[in-house]
Amino acid sequence: KNNLSLEKFNKILNHASSILGRKGQVILYGPPGTGKTYWAEKIALELSSKEIFGRSYENLLDHEKLVINGDENTPGMVRMCCFHPAYGYEDFIEGYRPVKENENLFYELNDGVFKQLCNDAFAKPQTRFYLIIDEINRGDVPRIFGELMTVLEKDKRGTSVMLPLSGDCLEIPEIINLIGTMNTADRSISLIDTALRRRFGFIELMPDVSVLRDTTIKGLHLGQWLESLNQRLCVTLGKDARNLQIGHSYLLDGDSNPISDISKFTCILQEDIIPLLQEYCYEDYYKLERLLGKALVDADNQEVKLNMFNASNTDALFLALIDILNVESDNIGADAHD
Repeated sequence: KNNLSLEKFNKILNHASSILGRKGQVILYGPPGTGKTYWAEKIALELSSKEIFGRSYENLLDHEKLVINGDENTPGMVRMCCFHPAYGYEDFIEGYRPVKENENLFYELNDGVFKQLCNDAFAKPQTRFYLIIDEINRGDVPRIFGELMTVLEKDKRGTSVMLPLSGDCLEIPEIINLIGTMNTADRSISLIDTALRRRFGFIELMPDVSVLRDTTIKGLHLGQWLESLNQRLCVTLGKDARNLQIGHSYLLDGDSNPISDISKFTCILQEDIIPLLQEYCYEDYYKLERLLGKALVDADNQEVKLNMFNASNTDALFLALIDILNVESDNIGADAHD
């Protein structure tokens, strides 16, 4: 890590650790591409590593990392699941699942992800467990947690509730921490109820152009371009646009370094960023034209000029991207209200 990324890591880690200590669960929220899942994993791995081994996760030996991550046979101290519209109580707490035996089909009661985690935590009361719930707002959280929503609060830990299917009495151990992620561009965030908001602490993650440093591609400064695009987006889309910005992760490679390859950048722009902007604009190509410029968008014909992404037009594409940096946001705002 460079000094800047290390400083940011420690800041987020300390903030998350403080909330987990106070409430037992935290949600990282923000626009797409701001590293919510990345930071959730880093936080869980780092906290678990320091608690068990007294060292940073990146300094652990392979067999020590295995204790934290687990494998296909033995779950570790840090686990992960992802909520979605079809995810239910039976996946998270307990439920009946079909089992085939000797050509006969019957149903068997199985423990879900969270109930198994609670059982494992009781078996190892000296070890803290972490469950990362990715895209938590995409699931029906009150239904998924069921009666355990009552005892999720930190001061209710240790209070048991009876599960209706198995009849087991289950409580949430104090040593379990939950880390959720929430995409603010997903409209399902409006469905998050007050009960969930009260039980979780929240950390906002926004686009951070500093991670792109001074990287330029064919004269285009990536940080300045992304910052300008988000400013234009906020002015053009108005209400809630702050939650619809483009995150810096779109312009990072697998090692979290700024991309420097021309073809990779053009692919990301064409296949990831522009489709997202089209969705934000609700197919209003005049808004899209204000965001990307006339060289890339033909608003009258309701289309993106895909020919600009041909290899033969690379120079023209980057000139167009550089040109829109020179358009003042005030002018964009004036156009937006015409």
